[in-house]
Amino acid sequence: MLVIYLDRFATNDPITGATIEVSINGAPHRAEPQSNGTYEIAAPLLRQPGTLDIVAEVKDGETSDLLVGSLLIAAPATTASARSTGWRALITRAQQEVTSVRPTVLLAGAPLLVGLLIGLSLRSRPKLVIGLSALAVLVMATSLSLAHEGHDHGGTPAASQGNAPHRRPDGSIFLPKPTQRLLEVRTEIVGPSEARPTVRFAGRVIANPNRSGQVQGTIGGRITTAGGGLPRLGQGVRAGEVLAVVQPSFLPVDAATLQQTEGELDQQIALYRSRLDRQRVLAQRDAVPRQSLEETEIQLRGLERRRAELRQSKVVPEPLTAPVDGIIAEVRVAIGQVVAPTDILFQVIDPRSLWVEALVFDQINPQDIRAATAKLPDGQVVNLRLVGRSRSLQQQSTLLQFEIENPPAALDIGTPVSVIAETGRTVTSIVLPRASVTQAPNGQSVVFQHREAELFVPRPVRTEPLDAERVLIIGGIEPGERIVVRSAPLINQVR
Repeated sequence: MLVIYLDRFATNDPITGATIEVSINGAPHRAEPQSNGTYEIAAPLLRQPGTLDIVAEVKDGETSDLLVGSLLIAAPATTASARSTGWRALITRAQQEVTSVRPTVLLAGAPLLVGLLIGLSLRSRPKLVIGLSALAVLVMATSLSLAHEGHDHGGTPAASQGNAPHRRPDGSIFLPKPTQRLLEVRTEIVGPSEARPTVRFAGRVIANPNRSGQVQGTIGGRITTAGGGLPRLGQGVRAGEVLAVVQPSFLPVDAATLQQTEGELDQQIALYRSRLDRQRVLAQRDAVPRQSLEETEIQLRGLERRRAELRQSKVVPEPLTAPVDGIIAEVRVAIGQVVAPTDILFQVIDPRSLWVEALVFDQINPQDIRAATAKLPDGQVVNLRLVGRSRSLQQQSTLLQFEIENPPAALDIGTPVSVIAETGRTVTSIVLPRASVTQAPNGQSVVFQHREAELFVPRPVRTEPLDAERVLIIGGIEPGERIVVRSAPLINQVR
């Protein structure tokens, strides 16, 4: 069976919807797509050893290609012959044992061996003696065949790695196609592009002060609901919507003061009413000017209005309303809780308008910032726009504020971020994803060149940070080379 892995040359992306027509020694066959993304051909010719002429026509939509080559099918390995017997096996075993002994020991034992052979010659088995003598000479001659000075016979050949991933002596890595599919290895044909140098500094997400607000009461009292319960976290609200109600409550001292003030007002109202009645009687006799009567009426109405407002302040609740459109970000109250006028009860934010606040420690001139991005803890990157800077230092640093363009829906206030700001003049060089650069065993930064279908070569490079996801390649590779941009750290683990 012939298994075909079809990938795009530039990106190494698997092609799963193609049509492959293969001619094997002139016999047409169609490669059947499989669920694992490969194509298979089952033909009797594939079971016969020898060289097969292959012509493959690949079609993927409007793209087509014609591939011509040959396929060598090796003969199956034969079973090892039976173990040698007799003198051949004896010589081989003796040679293995002797070669493990130092030559000086062999020379020292030679007289003993000669004496043994002479003793055997006095007996009645001369053929055995001749055989043992020949065996001893052969074994010793073989074992003492030392190399010249500065040379050796070489070590034991290394065992073949087969089709398993392995690192070759020259540092290149053999990675078969099944492993590439498993690791999702992707490549890119690199070329020069324009970019600006960048700097990195820490920041955090804050609410847009123009699209957020805090809810506080102006009086102290007990929290009650407006009828539908307290708003929950994440609930959407509209500006002016009632979130809760504060029922006024007074301390005993305040209550006594109110009662005293109300009593004084009652007394003054009674005095002015009595005065007004007398003035009305006298006014009928023209004994009191009309102006004096009107002034008394005005003063009486003012006292009555003050007493009504004082009595109303004891029972009129204060509604707490949302300052802006948005969602509830904080709820710090419960039904029945007694709050003070300075307590922050709710916070409302607009999740579609968020900022980033960052501190810069003399790394750059904020006026030189051309563009900026922020990397979130989950790896997502968002674009930023500089909206302002502080002219007063905070802990020997300058405060910068950026607006997040199209903030993610799940982004929370207070989330720490890494801000990457582009500064300086534009440079032209090769730009790669940050994940494509790995560290070699010697500590050097390397990228992997996809030189052949299953061969990856480490290339030492010099880099500079560009932004949250990319690096600038200063040297080490040339335009037009295929470089791994995904799963490079996994390839680097192959030994």
